[in-house]
Amino acid sequence: MPMSLTLQFVRIADTSGASAQAASLLDLAARLTPDERARMARLLREDDRARFVTVRSALREALGRELGVPPGSVALETDAHGRPRLAGGGPLDFNVSHAGRWGLLAYARDMQVGVDIERLDAVADPGPLWDVCLHAAEKDALVRLAAPSAGRNTGIPPLSPLSPLFHRLWCLKEAAFKALGTGLQDGLTLLRLDVAAISRVAADPGTDFDATRPPVVPSSAIAWQADDAGLARALQGLELRLLPAPPGYGAALAWLPRG
Repeated sequence: MPMSLTLQFVRIADTSGASAQAASLLDLAARLTPDERARMARLLREDDRARFVTVRSALREALGRELGVPPGSVALETDAHGRPRLAGGGPLDFNVSHAGRWGLLAYARDMQVGVDIERLDAVADPGPLWDVCLHAAEKDALVRLAAPSAGRNTGIPPLSPLSPLFHRLWCLKEAAFKALGTGLQDGLTLLRLDVAAISRVAADPGTDFDATRPPVVPSSAIAWQADDAGLARALQGLELRLLPAPPGYGAALAWLPRG
């Protein structure tokens, strides 16, 4: 297990509430750079602005604490693929994600990290995403879970009962490609995850989510395979974990050897 890895869930305020919450968000915005505040202002929905300012300020706090500098002094940039990083590279790799009322961030010194958090009801019926996201073996596994007594050639079943499992699978793939840092591109269907293992871990994560304690990296790894030789080389050493998450959410962590 990586010793330098730190995970943090961040609660995002409900922007429909009292003025105290609005004041809190303004306080968080004051910690951002002018460019970040301008980026926040371009977001049209208040909820999106709240998610951005909450997660970005939490990231600045965490990185500043780790580097021993004020949060506002942490210089960030994006690489050629648009992935945020410390200016000039720096000793830390980090990644963030947010959805609904929660954000998730990770940072580490000796690896590349990727995280993702999603609402389990974000897509009620993932059927339209079936061919875009899933490897053929994942499709078969979901068919068997949806209709265990049915044969392999029954076609795509109604997937709404399996929507939470689909979203957890999506979280893991998203985290993997975020750790790689090249974007999703066309690799989703080339990456095969152990759907049965995801289902088992989702049913019994081993520990419950507790917002008052730092998250613990689970020991149960999710096995993976890549059909494409280039992708397999790029993902060599990849470790995937399904994280205990807030009720109604799925969350995942991925890491790769740095460089």
